[in-house]
Amino acid sequence: MLLVAWTALPVGAAQTTVVVLAPTAADDRIDPSSTAIAFWNDRLAELGVETALSDPEVVIDSPVARALENYARQVATRSVGLPGGSYEPAPPAALTNLEGDIIVLLSRQDIMSFTWPMPQVSPPRYFVVIRAVRGPYRNDPMVSRHVVAHELGHALGLKHNAEPHTLMCGPCQPLTAEPDATGFLPLTDRDRARLRDLHGPRIR
Repeated sequence: MLLVAWTALPVGAAQTTVVVLAPTAADDRIDPSSTAIAFWNDRLAELGVETALSDPEVVIDSPVARALENYARQVATRSVGLPGGSYEPAPPAALTNLEGDIIVLLSRQDIMSFTWPMPQVSPPRYFVVIRAVRGPYRNDPMVSRHVVAHELGHALGLKHNAEPHTLMCGPCQPLTAEPDATGFLPLTDRDRARLRDLHGPRIR
């Protein structure tokens, strides 16, 4: 089943398309993913940059999900700290054939969530994997939306920072962190400056 939802982008904004693959329609990470995308669009609009994320095209129980899960495991096993590049094996056709600038897999696996620039793919596209959460934080939309927002931040070009109570923290201290007025952990001034540098002013 394919569920599609689109909203109008800010005038002059370049659309970055997002595809979300979920194992079931009841997956509790789908709504937090949409909330995280809305958060980023609000921040990008505030910064006046030319990029905006589309509402996600949500694909339920895709026939290519198994191939993507296998690739996610391969990447996670190698080390998500390694950059993509010509020395990395090309992503499977099941992934590159999907039409989207950012492919988000709501994984069935309990592996580390990560964002991976697809090697040997031009123009750049990103594979984002969101782990299946186990334990006390399972089904917590606050946790899920922060994880998705953090990984989308990487896809937008942000790196980890040393501030443990910010969205792009690495390492983080989530138990003592408090969201700001947006409902999310804050961005740093450096994060905002980098987004402006990377995405440029909106064309009007």
